[in-house]
Amino acid sequence: MAIELSREWVMPSQWTFSMKPVQRCLEKYSVGKGWVDPFAGLHSPAELTNDCEPNRNAVSTMDALEFLKTLPDLSANGVLFDPPYSVEQCLRCYTPKQGGTAGRAEYWAKCKDEISRVLIPGGISIAFGWDSTGMGKVRKFYTVEVILLCHGACHNDTIITVEKKQQ
Repeated sequence: MAIELSREWVMPSQWTFSMKPVQRCLEKYSVGKGWVDPFAGLHSPAELTNDCEPNRNAVSTMDALEFLKTLPDLSANGVLFDPPYSVEQCLRCYTPKQGGTAGRAEYWAKCKDEISRVLIPGGISIAFGWDSTGMGKVRKFYTVEVILLCHGACHNDTIITVEKKQQ
């Protein structure tokens, strides 16, 4: 199956969902009703949002992994996975709330396992970060699209990985 690949230059933003290419991607996959965002930050279009910071105006303010564990099996049409991109960011922002586990590979793996559990077959996962790992074949996902957002020479690209859960 062919993977759609595109690259676009855009100014970086702490708030991923405020960037125009990201907004177009979210519109393309009809993000909204039935979608979940465990790391909502600001401007998330998902219906069920969570952020561990209470001032983010999310529906829930739990640890992302604990939030995902509260959701029923096969209950989401789509999931946005936009955690802090670096271990340093996680340790700075989340250590007090997650006992130092946020940002470590095992924590992200557990979050992805929960995302796989709650996402319906045929559902979409859109992951944001500095790599294109996404949910992966191990969890029965296949890549549909990869979007590279170039932010210039002094910034890492944002990589958007769109995957579909197998039927």
